[in-house]
Amino acid sequence: MTIDARHPLPGTRPLVVGAARSGQAAARLLKNHGLDVLVCDRRSAAEAGEAEAELAALGVTRLWGRDDPGLLTGRDFVVWSPGIPIDHPLVGAARAAAIPVISELELGFFAAAAPLLCITGTNGKSTTTDLVGALLRAAGREVGVCGNIGRAICDVAPTIGPQGLLVVEVSSYQLETVDRLKPFVATWLNLTPDHLERHGTFEEYGRTKQRLFERQDENDWSVRNADDPAVMAFPTGAAQPLTFSIENPVDEGVFVREQALWIAWRGGVERLLPLASLTLRGRHNHANAAAAVATVLPLEIAPSVLRGVLESYPGLEHRMEPAGVVDGVEFINDSKATNLDSLTVALASYTTPVVLIAGGRDKGQDFQPLAETVRRMTSSVILIGEGADRIAAAWAGARIERAGSLAEAVEQALERARQNGNGHGNGPRTVLFSPGCSSFDMFQDFEDRGRRFKAEVRRLQGREART
Repeated sequence: MTIDARHPLPGTRPLVVGAARSGQAAARLLKNHGLDVLVCDRRSAAEAGEAEAELAALGVTRLWGRDDPGLLTGRDFVVWSPGIPIDHPLVGAARAAAIPVISELELGFFAAAAPLLCITGTNGKSTTTDLVGALLRAAGREVGVCGNIGRAICDVAPTIGPQGLLVVEVSSYQLETVDRLKPFVATWLNLTPDHLERHGTFEEYGRTKQRLFERQDENDWSVRNADDPAVMAFPTGAAQPLTFSIENPVDEGVFVREQALWIAWRGGVERLLPLASLTLRGRHNHANAAAAVATVLPLEIAPSVLRGVLESYPGLEHRMEPAGVVDGVEFINDSKATNLDSLTVALASYTTPVVLIAGGRDKGQDFQPLAETVRRMTSSVILIGEGADRIAAAWAGARIERAGSLAEAVEQALERARQNGNGHGNGPRTVLFSPGCSSFDMFQDFEDRGRRFKAEVRRLQGREART
């Protein structure tokens, strides 16, 4: 059985493990190709809710409340959902029985007629992926943006023709179970410690990211961050290399010089636009913009088209997003900051101290190295969530308070910003919600967390309007 003649599947009786977004998408794709699909999930049917209704309507066989190796009987390959760790006993049993385990990402690649532009990294993936999609659409290309951002690739790949392009945000979790994935362009933004509770070591985390490049050949392109020694330490194979940098010129790719973005391409160097013209602010977004332009260089998009998009692109929700003003205090929603590197980048965007709301589920991060930055760049810190105690101990010397809920934290932050003007009298007064931790202790995901934060700000605005 094949989805595409170039990429034959290893069988006709798949077991899809996990019925969240990617698992449902994989089941839909496989069922639409006439395969005998079994989906399992450790949740009950009642807990699965919409997933149960969706899969039942497709005629997919479901087994709720189970994810044990006994489910492999009669199955000839497994599609693994990225949210489930691969040290799960079912993976070990499948491999011991020589039953292939593939990711939903790779299944989507098998189904794709269009080339893939894949973007990975610790931070900035979503913004860069979305910006790449915007650049390609402005150039008149048919584009599907998918993967770890928005819709699953198994849902989007069948809708894009061979002349189109699939722009895919790729996480390390998705790369754990790929073998034949071959992007036309593979972009690696950065590498900082994250998800170590799953990958074990920083080196293993990097090796997992590197899998994105393993199957590329001389007809493909690799794009790497020349400013990140950890990224550059990993070889990328046979693909044609491009780099980007906001520190130094590069031989082939995109770089920042004299406060402007420049393109080095096919022997020529061209000034694209001044950094001041970018709608995305901050050094991290300058790097994201450079990476996005480098990613589309092989598509030969006119510089005028690139400039038009870069001068108007608004950015994504939950990434340094203005959430409203209450009594002269500006609230910023950076809920996507799920690790300390993202929080560091957020604090570096300011020149005067902010009131910081941080905390959430501790992922085994070392909070101590950020202590001096927090003491210098915050006038007050409000901590929430499971990691509050460890964070408070690591950030000794900062003005730290605890809050039992997000609503309470927003109230306290407003009061502190009113009291001290961030320590600068009549200067800027900003509350920055940049948790630096995952959201799963209190929220469904970072999006749920960010929307609830914005709802609390709107509540305060409504209260202010009534007084």
